[in-house]
Amino acid sequence: MNKEIIKYLSGRFIPAIVSMAVIIIAIRFLGPVEYGRYSLLIYSVLLVITLNFNWVQVSMLRFLAGMPRETNVVMSRFFDLTILIALLSTAIVIVVGVWYFHLSWIDLGLVALFTFLNHFYLFHQAILQVYHRSVRTAILEGSDQLIILVVLLIGLFCFQWRHASLLLGSLVIGLSGVLILRSLIRVKGLLTIDLRHVYWDSRFSAKVVEFGYGITLWLFFSHLLMAVDRFVIMEYFGYRDAGMYSALKDLLFKSISFASFPIYISYQTKIHDKWNSRHHRDAWALVKEALSFELLIFIIVFIFFMIMKQMLFQDVLKIPEIDVWLIYLPVLLSAFVWQVGLLFQRFLELVFRTAYMLIAICIIVVMNLVLNLIFTPDFGLIAASLIMLFSSLCYAGFILILSFIAGHRLPN
Repeated sequence: MNKEIIKYLSGRFIPAIVSMAVIIIAIRFLGPVEYGRYSLLIYSVLLVITLNFNWVQVSMLRFLAGMPRETNVVMSRFFDLTILIALLSTAIVIVVGVWYFHLSWIDLGLVALFTFLNHFYLFHQAILQVYHRSVRTAILEGSDQLIILVVLLIGLFCFQWRHASLLLGSLVIGLSGVLILRSLIRVKGLLTIDLRHVYWDSRFSAKVVEFGYGITLWLFFSHLLMAVDRFVIMEYFGYRDAGMYSALKDLLFKSISFASFPIYISYQTKIHDKWNSRHHRDAWALVKEALSFELLIFIIVFIFFMIMKQMLFQDVLKIPEIDVWLIYLPVLLSAFVWQVGLLFQRFLELVFRTAYMLIAICIIVVMNLVLNLIFTPDFGLIAASLIMLFSSLCYAGFILILSFIAGHRLPN
């Protein structure tokens, strides 16, 4: 691994650990009901932001890298797009908050602020990634998570707040803090925006949409896959069951993702290097090598989880109801299978168009929704867990088949 990857991995450590700590603290001290409300709200916001803004972020990563930093017109156009989309996303979230969640004015204001500020956080994150500012990216992400954790702990133990509003407020304060910090530590020439003029260009915006829509739609449906079962559980069983299931799913998916991320990011770079140097067979060999390492990582995580699960569910999270192997084991396996699918998908993107993955994820999401509507009302969390595993297996299986076909057709 080169120095850039090591810096990036180091920067991911604190956000990942703090993110998991926030889940544990929230589910234990706020309870499953409040965590369930919070989880569904955040996924609603995430879906809106992904669909509305991700294509801008992807296009920034694509177009800005090849342009001189002194050029402020393109940067200003992206910033103007960000403002416009932030307003649109916030309006949509307000409507959803009133119509579906029936939020109080305080919660609605916090969710709206979180939505609006999130766009500018992602905007700055994209700029730092474009110019390979790994240390500042780590500061941005780590500071956000640490501020969230500090505000959450103060609210819990100093003011005795036990409501989802505390989590939402922590998110808003975290984003506000890092945006202020970002304005103080910005590098000269890295961010050149002309705030005195509006740089709207319909042709430019059309190109941004054209480039980013494929990746955006895939990411939107992948988030939807992670959210569908939570909403179905909430509709039939209420926020308590949705909160318990969401906490389990969030913890296991984040743990597997964090544990396998070093393998994913390092081999992704190696695979791309081999592919670009026309050593296609070597690239395919690296994909299979990475899979063996991910399997080893999963075995280690699985053993650790099985040893600690009783203490985790009963003493730490205080939700012994999910200490059922038909609930936690399918979710744990789903997290691993999903990471395997993502690994092979990165290779597949080098030889196929993203349309294959987009069609596959759309079919899987529809299937997941239909199966949850049929079986979850009768079998509860067990059905949701098994359906998630089945959905992950179907998607990963489709990607694996295409990857193996592509791998065997590669030139020497």
